[in-house]
Amino acid sequence: MKKRKKNKKKSSGFESGIGYTVCGEFFPEIYPAFRSKKWSRGEEDPLDTEMRLFCSCERWAFNRLLEGYSREELKKQGQEIFGINSRFCDNAVLKAKAVIESQRELLTLEAAETETKLARAKKRLGWAEKDLEKAIEKNDPAKIEKAKRAVHGRRARVKKLADKLEELKAYRDNGTIPKVVFGGRSFC
Repeated sequence: MKKRKKNKKKSSGFESGIGYTVCGEFFPEIYPAFRSKKWSRGEEDPLDTEMRLFCSCERWAFNRLLEGYSREELKKQGQEIFGINSRFCDNAVLKAKAVIESQRELLTLEAAETETKLARAKKRLGWAEKDLEKAIEKNDPAKIEKAKRAVHGRRARVKKLADKLEELKAYRDNGTIPKVVFGGRSFC
């Protein structure tokens, strides 16, 4: 019989087996910090500049991915256009790709949810129409007016949901996604 060899742990290269983590800062808190003349806007902090460029690269990559460009092409072009390093550019492309995939998943879920809402709204419209018929039979003007308003509102809801469902089905059939908003302006 052959003897089994025991699995030995490979050493990490340190004799003592203890690793050290050195804490650092991305940008120093004490200014004047280095501000790129090419990329910064006036007295903008370097971290704000980096985040603005990253978010811009993400939006740009999102639109290019929809146009059919590959990840590698976008990685190279993004570095030149936005002046960020390879890792940041690649992360922006991956984040944009994740947004597209999640929107496609959400499209299916939202269409199913809208179908459920539409069925419920049609049922409630039927109930409102029955209430209107009963009010007309009783010839009660106050109830007739109230029931007419209810029927009008229910019909508007059914129409709105039907339009939304058609729009979602059109996106699904065309293989596209709804418009994506990457943020807005703050009202400070």
